[in-house]
Amino acid sequence: MAEKTKDKIKKVALSLFANNGYDSTSMEQIAAGVGIKKSSLYSFIPSKEKLFWEIYENLEIKYRNRIDQFLAESETMPASERLYHLFKQYICCSSSSSTQIVEDRAFWNRVLFFPPTALKEKLLTRAFNNEMIYGEKYKELIKEGIQQGLIREASPEDILLSYYSLRQGLYSLMSTFMVDVPEEQKHDHIDKVWNDYWLGIKGR
Repeated sequence: MAEKTKDKIKKVALSLFANNGYDSTSMEQIAAGVGIKKSSLYSFIPSKEKLFWEIYENLEIKYRNRIDQFLAESETMPASERLYHLFKQYICCSSSSSTQIVEDRAFWNRVLFFPPTALKEKLLTRAFNNEMIYGEKYKELIKEGIQQGLIREASPEDILLSYYSLRQGLYSLMSTFMVDVPEEQKHDHIDKVWNDYWLGIKGR
Protein backbone atom coordinates (compact mmCIF):
# COMPACT_ATOMS: atom_id res chain seq x y z
CA MET A 1 0.00 0.00 0.00
CA ALA A 2 2.77 2.44 0.96
CA GLU A 3 4.67 1.65 -2.24
CA LYS A 4 1.57 2.28 -4.35
CA THR A 5 1.04 5.63 -2.63
CA LYS A 6 4.69 6.58 -3.23
CA ASP A 7 4.32 5.69 -6.91
CA LYS A 8 1.16 7.79 -7.14
CA ILE A 9 2.96 10.72 -5.49
CA LYS A 10 5.71 10.51 -8.12
CA LYS A 11 3.17 10.25 -10.95
CA VAL A 12 1.20 13.29 -9.75
CA ALA A 13 4.35 15.30 -9.05
CA LEU A 14 5.80 14.46 -12.47
CA SER A 15 2.68 15.80 -14.16
CA LEU A 16 2.64 18.97 -12.04
CA PHE A 17 6.37 19.64 -12.49
CA ALA A 18 6.01 19.12 -16.25
CA ASN A 19 2.98 21.36 -16.67
CA ASN A 20 3.47 24.03 -13.99
CA GLY A 21 7.20 23.95 -13.36
CA TYR A 22 9.06 23.15 -10.16
CA ASP A 23 8.72 26.58 -8.56
CA SER A 24 4.98 26.82 -9.25
CA THR A 25 4.22 23.39 -7.84
CA SER A 26 3.47 23.16 -4.12
CA MET A 27 3.39 20.19 -1.79
CA GLU A 28 -0.28 21.07 -1.16
CA GLN A 29 -1.03 20.57 -4.86
CA ILE A 30 0.79 17.26 -4.92
CA ALA A 31 -1.04 16.04 -1.82
CA ALA A 32 -4.39 17.11 -3.30
CA GLY A 33 -3.61 15.28 -6.54
CA VAL A 34 -2.81 12.11 -4.63
CA GLY A 35 -5.84 12.48 -2.37
CA ILE A 36 -3.99 12.69 0.94
CA LYS A 37 -3.28 15.43 3.47
CA LYS A 38 -0.11 17.48 3.15
CA SER A 39 1.05 16.22 6.56
CA SER A 40 0.70 12.63 5.34
CA LEU A 41 2.75 13.45 2.25
CA TYR A 42 5.84 14.08 4.37
CA SER A 43 5.73 10.52 5.70
CA PHE A 44 6.53 9.38 2.14
CA ILE A 45 8.89 12.11 0.99
CA PRO A 46 10.93 14.57 3.11
CA SER A 47 10.84 17.54 0.72
CA LYS A 48 9.79 18.77 -2.70
CA GLU A 49 13.41 18.88 -3.84
CA LYS A 50 14.00 15.28 -2.78
CA LEU A 51 10.87 14.24 -4.67
CA PHE A 52 12.03 16.15 -7.75
CA TRP A 53 15.41 14.41 -7.80
CA GLU A 54 13.83 10.98 -7.36
CA ILE A 55 11.68 11.63 -10.42
CA TYR A 56 14.64 13.03 -12.36
CA GLU A 57 16.79 9.99 -11.52
CA ASN A 58 14.03 7.59 -12.57
CA LEU A 59 13.72 9.31 -15.94
CA GLU A 60 17.50 9.47 -16.33
CA ILE A 61 17.71 5.70 -15.84
CA LYS A 62 14.92 5.16 -18.40
CA TYR A 63 16.79 7.35 -20.88
CA ARG A 64 20.08 5.53 -20.37
CA ASN A 65 18.42 2.14 -20.67
CA ARG A 66 16.76 3.20 -23.92
CA ILE A 67 19.98 4.47 -25.51
CA ASP A 68 21.91 1.43 -24.26
CA GLN A 69 19.27 -0.78 -25.88
CA PHE A 70 19.63 1.06 -29.21
CA LEU A 71 23.41 0.67 -29.02
CA ALA A 72 23.19 -3.03 -28.17
CA GLU A 73 20.71 -3.95 -30.90
CA SER A 74 22.82 -2.18 -33.55
CA GLU A 75 26.18 -3.54 -32.41
CA THR A 76 26.83 -5.66 -35.52
CA MET A 77 25.81 -2.97 -38.03
CA PRO A 78 28.34 -0.98 -40.10
CA ALA A 79 29.04 2.45 -38.60
CA SER A 80 26.91 4.28 -41.18
CA GLU A 81 23.85 2.06 -40.61
CA ARG A 82 24.34 2.20 -36.88
CA LEU A 83 24.35 6.01 -36.80
CA TYR A 84 21.12 5.98 -38.80
CA HIS A 85 19.55 3.38 -36.50
CA LEU A 86 20.43 5.41 -33.39
CA PHE A 87 19.13 8.58 -35.05
CA LYS A 88 15.80 7.06 -36.07
CA GLN A 89 15.11 5.10 -32.88
CA TYR A 90 15.86 8.12 -30.69
CA ILE A 91 13.37 10.28 -32.58
CA CYS A 92 10.67 7.61 -32.93
CA CYS A 93 10.78 6.69 -29.27
CA SER A 94 11.15 10.21 -27.88
CA SER A 95 8.42 11.73 -30.07
CA SER A 96 5.88 8.96 -29.41
CA SER A 97 2.36 10.09 -28.56
CA SER A 98 1.86 7.58 -25.72
CA THR A 99 0.62 9.30 -22.55
CA GLN A 100 3.63 8.37 -20.41
CA ILE A 101 6.20 9.43 -22.99
CA VAL A 102 4.36 12.72 -23.54
CA GLU A 103 4.54 13.46 -19.81
CA ASP A 104 8.18 12.38 -19.57
CA ARG A 105 9.02 14.57 -22.55
CA ALA A 106 7.18 17.56 -21.06
CA PHE A 107 9.15 17.13 -17.83
CA TRP A 108 12.51 17.00 -19.67
CA ASN A 109 11.67 20.02 -21.80
CA ARG A 110 10.54 22.02 -18.80
CA VAL A 111 13.56 21.32 -16.59
CA LEU A 112 16.18 21.67 -19.33
CA PHE A 113 14.82 24.77 -21.07
CA PHE A 114 13.35 26.43 -17.98
CA PRO A 115 15.29 24.96 -15.04
CA PRO A 116 14.36 26.11 -11.52
CA THR A 117 16.92 28.69 -10.40
CA ALA A 118 17.90 26.83 -7.24
CA LEU A 119 18.59 23.60 -9.13
CA LYS A 120 19.80 25.00 -12.46
CA GLU A 121 23.55 24.44 -12.10
CA LYS A 122 23.22 20.88 -10.81
CA LEU A 123 20.57 20.02 -13.42
CA LEU A 124 22.48 21.28 -16.43
CA THR A 125 25.79 19.82 -15.25
CA ARG A 126 24.20 16.44 -14.72
CA ALA A 127 22.42 16.48 -18.08
CA PHE A 128 25.62 17.56 -19.85
CA ASN A 129 27.73 14.86 -18.18
CA ASN A 130 25.13 12.24 -19.01
CA GLU A 131 25.06 13.24 -22.68
CA MET A 132 28.86 13.40 -22.88
CA ILE A 133 29.00 9.67 -22.14
CA TYR A 134 26.92 8.90 -25.22
CA GLY A 135 28.55 11.67 -27.25
CA GLU A 136 31.85 9.80 -26.95
CA LYS A 137 30.20 6.62 -28.21
CA TYR A 138 28.72 8.45 -31.20
CA LYS A 139 32.08 10.06 -31.92
CA GLU A 140 33.76 6.64 -31.97
CA LEU A 141 31.19 5.47 -34.53
CA ILE A 142 31.92 8.52 -36.68
CA LYS A 143 35.67 7.88 -36.46
CA GLU A 144 35.10 4.26 -37.42
CA GLY A 145 33.04 5.38 -40.42
CA ILE A 146 35.80 7.78 -41.50
CA GLN A 147 38.45 5.05 -41.22
CA GLN A 148 36.31 2.72 -43.35
CA GLY A 149 35.76 5.40 -45.99
CA LEU A 150 32.01 5.44 -45.31
CA ILE A 151 32.12 8.99 -43.93
CA ARG A 152 34.14 11.81 -45.50
CA GLU A 153 37.32 13.11 -43.91
CA ALA A 154 36.25 15.80 -41.46
CA SER A 155 36.41 16.63 -37.77
CA PRO A 156 34.42 13.97 -35.86
CA GLU A 157 33.40 16.73 -33.44
CA ASP A 158 31.93 18.81 -36.27
CA ILE A 159 30.03 15.85 -37.71
CA LEU A 160 28.73 14.98 -34.25
CA LEU A 161 27.56 18.57 -33.74
CA SER A 162 25.60 18.51 -37.01
CA TYR A 163 24.23 15.05 -36.07
CA TYR A 164 22.98 16.32 -32.71
CA SER A 165 21.61 19.54 -34.23
CA LEU A 166 19.62 17.66 -36.86
CA ARG A 167 18.39 15.02 -34.42
CA GLN A 168 17.22 17.47 -31.78
CA GLY A 169 15.68 19.78 -34.37
CA LEU A 170 13.68 16.99 -35.99
CA TYR A 171 12.74 15.60 -32.57
CA SER A 172 11.39 19.02 -31.51
CA LEU A 173 9.45 19.41 -34.76
CA MET A 174 7.88 15.96 -34.56
CA SER A 175 7.07 16.08 -30.85
CA THR A 176 5.47 19.52 -31.18
CA PHE A 177 3.74 19.67 -34.56
CA MET A 178 3.56 16.06 -35.73
CA VAL A 179 2.31 14.21 -32.65
CA ASP A 180 -0.82 12.97 -34.44
CA VAL A 181 0.90 12.15 -37.73
CA PRO A 182 0.69 8.39 -38.59
CA GLU A 183 3.81 6.41 -37.67
CA GLU A 184 4.48 5.42 -41.27
CA GLN A 185 4.53 9.09 -42.29
CA LYS A 186 6.86 9.94 -39.39
CA HIS A 187 9.28 7.24 -40.50
CA ASP A 188 9.14 8.59 -44.04
CA HIS A 189 10.04 12.10 -42.81
CA ILE A 190 12.94 10.73 -40.78
CA ASP A 191 14.25 8.72 -43.75
CA LYS A 192 14.13 11.73 -46.08
CA VAL A 193 15.88 14.01 -43.59
CA TRP A 194 18.55 11.40 -42.92
CA ASN A 195 19.15 10.77 -46.62
CA ASP A 196 19.81 14.49 -47.17
CA TYR A 197 22.14 14.56 -44.16
CA TRP A 198 23.96 11.45 -45.33
CA LEU A 199 24.65 13.03 -48.72
CA GLY A 200 26.61 15.68 -46.85
CA ILE A 201 28.75 13.40 -44.68
CA LYS A 202 29.23 10.23 -46.72
CA GLY A 203 32.64 9.29 -48.10
CA ARG A 204 33.45 10.66 -51.54
